[in-house]
Amino acid sequence: MENKNDKKLSVSQAPFVGILILFVGFVLYGIFSFSTSLDNSMKASVLNVGESGTKKVATDNVKPYTGPVTSEAQNFDEIFVDVLTNHPNADAISYFKQMGYIGGYDDGTFKPDQLLNRAELLKILTNVLDVDFTGGVYENCFADVNSQWFATFVCYAKGKGWAGGYDDNTFRAVQTVTKAEALKIIMQALGVKIPTTVTEKPFKDVEIDKWYAPYARVAKDGNIARGNIFYPNLELNRASFVQMVYDVLAYTGKIVK
Repeated sequence: MENKNDKKLSVSQAPFVGILILFVGFVLYGIFSFSTSLDNSMKASVLNVGESGTKKVATDNVKPYTGPVTSEAQNFDEIFVDVLTNHPNADAISYFKQMGYIGGYDDGTFKPDQLLNRAELLKILTNVLDVDFTGGVYENCFADVNSQWFATFVCYAKGKGWAGGYDDNTFRAVQTVTKAEALKIIMQALGVKIPTTVTEKPFKDVEIDKWYAPYARVAKDGNIARGNIFYPNLELNRASFVQMVYDVLAYTGKIVK
């Protein structure tokens, strides 16, 4: 006859059975966790299967930086917010800013691609020349120039002979300045010697009888304007104008590049 007491664990055996159960539990948990991790890893190793069926393998072994982006991390070398040091006109713009010839807008931008009008041109140019307006009366020098903010710059330039008006005695201060107009005003303001005649076309699009031909000739010879096309009617933006003045200053020896 079976002894019922044989099925019962003795008090002395209980601790060993408990330890055995815990051990088996840890082993099973480890196997399950490893299997799940391996499965997830295999799934994560292939991402973004496109319509073409091409699989992009993830580089999970190199984790991207996911910390907070600080201002230092975004701090590029900049002249203005919108003019970094790799801008094609960076040297000229940086020089003009350091010299105080130009300033930015309230938001820290320079707006290099914004077109320049005739009044703005003269304001910058008189800054470059460090003009002293003390004692002068600079008003009513053109039919459309009375006492506006630009009157001082326009009337001073007219008095010096390097800013003329149109046949109707207007100056058209807010009109965008062209490349030919800007070059003439800059060279006259900076005292560049201009030839009286031109015997050979300096650029393919500049005929020798055009009023701007002598200025284009100097620009070509002085490496101020490069290439085979001059584009006299091109409307200048702020960056291009600063570059032009900078190049003429270098040509006259007033600065060294």
